[in-house]
Amino acid sequence: MSPTAPLNVEVVAHVTGSMEHCSQCQVFIDGAGIGGKVHQENLNSYPSDFIEDWQRLSDWILELAAEHPGQLIIRITDAQSLPGMWKAVTKGVRKYPTFIIDGNEKYYGWDKSHLNHLIDRHLEATAVKE
Repeated sequence: MSPTAPLNVEVVAHVTGSMEHCSQCQVFIDGAGIGGKVHQENLNSYPSDFIEDWQRLSDWILELAAEHPGQLIIRITDAQSLPGMWKAVTKGVRKYPTFIIDGNEKYYGWDKSHLNHLIDRHLEATAVKE
């Protein structure tokens, strides 16, 4: 019996990030010892509820990976990136975080038990097929 292929779970969400500068400027900024400060100031510019949601989502994704070792491929797509906008058009993603399971089933929200149920159902269906 062959091992079950990992289940794809894509998370479309607003992603925190620090603005990078052009490579030459970034080298200069880092060399001057202020790169960390600049990046921290960028992160501090986000509203606290945005940072809290991002931390909550990050923790949740780490939990999912730990609960399903080797069974999931989790991809995070920034909602404001071109791929994120494409998901809005092609998959109807309108609220965040949205989880796209196995490329077709969507779930929006923060209910861990509901998402775990969907993932378990997909993993069980894949195991039955093989």
